[in-house]
Amino acid sequence: MLATPDRNWNEGYYVVRSIGKSDQHALDWLRRFRVETYYPMVLEMKKVPKKLLSLSQRRSGIEIKKPQIAPLFPRYIFARLGDTRYSWREIMTTASIGGMVCEGDMPIKVRSELIERIRARENNGAVAGCETVRTMFQVGDGVTVTDGPFASFPGIVERGLDRPIEDLDPQDRIKVAVNIFGRATPVELEIWQVSKH
Repeated sequence: MLATPDRNWNEGYYVVRSIGKSDQHALDWLRRFRVETYYPMVLEMKKVPKKLLSLSQRRSGIEIKKPQIAPLFPRYIFARLGDTRYSWREIMTTASIGGMVCEGDMPIKVRSELIERIRARENNGAVAGCETVRTMFQVGDGVTVTDGPFASFPGIVERGLDRPIEDLDPQDRIKVAVNIFGRATPVELEIWQVSKH
């Protein structure tokens, strides 16, 4: 994975660490200094904060998750260091970079092949997260609506969804027969609007 440290800055990437939560600031400045960077992202299911839930969702006690893109390695940026005309002291100070990943006193080089292997796993700009492999709603599954005008109503899936998380599309919907006052009413809902029993 990691190569032996050497002084040939033009080959491979080096790992720089941003200060605090300033990853985007560091990326913006590195690009202004014309430093080639790679900042891999991951698509994973994350819990929706309670303050963003409706009152009925909070009362239901059901944990609601949504697919979200997050950094694969927060605070760490892969950078090619050899192709810039600026001093690295100037770049690191301006870009809010706190240092580099080193072995002893020498920066560690990450081979380009490793970066290409990570890029090969990307789909629409993000690597699939390992927390959830597939999103599955099968026909006949019992669900509870967690958001919208039918929140807290029970229902049965009429048209399901079985798809890897990296292939999810914001327009993906499932069809649910929602039990509204004793009558089954077909409704199309986004997957984050329902929770399985």
